[in-house]
Amino acid sequence: MPITDELKSINKLEAAGFTHDQAKAIVEVQEESIQRGFERMAEVLDRRFGELDHRFAEFEHRMTEMELRLRNEIQGVRIEMQAMKAELIREQRDLMLKFAALVSLIALVTGAVVKFL
Repeated sequence: MPITDELKSINKLEAAGFTHDQAKAIVEVQEESIQRGFERMAEVLDRRFGELDHRFAEFEHRMTEMELRLRNEIQGVRIEMQAMKAELIREQRDLMLKFAALVSLIALVTGAVVKFL
């Protein structure tokens, strides 16, 4: 498919003094040159888009790795928090038992003091 209007270009060249064959040859060379330029540009663009696709794939891979590391880190923090919660519950029970023992001891001491009086 012609990129330029060949007939119009040939007519302009003939009006400028070129023969029909010369004008036709010039237009064909011009058309081929433009076509090669477009093909080269397409090759360059294909290569650049391929490079960009590769970079995006690398970026996506890195993001996936970072997301996985972050999820693992969050899971580790959750496990630590659960362990701390369990430890706090144990310590709370120990303190409650000590408090109950202390109250019982105070009651015994108070009872003994009252008995001696």
